[in-house]
Amino acid sequence: MSASYPEFKGKRALITGGTQGIGKAVAKRLAEEGAMVFLNYARNEEAANETLNQFLQAGYASELCPADLGSSPAVEAMLERIHQTGPLDLLICNAAYQEKGKDFFGTDLALIRRTLDVNILANFQIIQGVALQMIAAGRPGRMVMCSSGHGKMVFKGTFAYDVSKAALNHFMRCAALELIEHGIRLNAADIGWTHTPGERRWFTEEEQTRLARSIPIGRAAQADEIAALIEFLLSDQASYVVGSLYTVDGGFALRPNPSL
Repeated sequence: MSASYPEFKGKRALITGGTQGIGKAVAKRLAEEGAMVFLNYARNEEAANETLNQFLQAGYASELCPADLGSSPAVEAMLERIHQTGPLDLLICNAAYQEKGKDFFGTDLALIRRTLDVNILANFQIIQGVALQMIAAGRPGRMVMCSSGHGKMVFKGTFAYDVSKAALNHFMRCAALELIEHGIRLNAADIGWTHTPGERRWFTEEEQTRLARSIPIGRAAQADEIAALIEFLLSDQASYVVGSLYTVDGGFALRPNPSL
């Protein structure tokens, strides 16, 4: 059950990667409170349509926004389409690109470019574009970026992803300092291992059980538990939180296990 955040009623929110996993859970929470949610996705049209149908049947104001975030023209077209009906109030930069099993020497330029295109450059383009519209409309905004323990710790086989998340953390702080001058609050969630379609594809059921036991809390997170933190950071209750990286990882950072 979500906490009650009546301030979201009538607000407009874009969630990148919003049709599955954590993004879908965030979108559902905001839609339940009366927000209009724009659901970005890249390729899985079946999952996107399934989510949209679920939302519409529940009476949620929602719209699909397909765009490969690795393509600057696609991102620009998505933002232009959304802004035709007005500026956004809420932005959740949740989508990310990752390939596992690629260490430093196994990473080529194509992989690191793709990773940075989606995880850094797309977020830059989206946040800047959305913020400019908010400022022009005189509308205070709230934004959350989804980061990871990969941005603070070193893992084997995820070199490009780790570099991108470390960059994202400092990107958030630098942008937050300037955005708050215009009444726009930007924060980030440092997210631990979560049961999502994107994560489950990397591990067998046996591996998932073993890895979950290595987390101090004894399990992986459910997507809605992560969404609860993101919803809080977007809410009026977090009105004094600016440029912060909130950790939600079941205690993983207290006793890191790089095998995750």
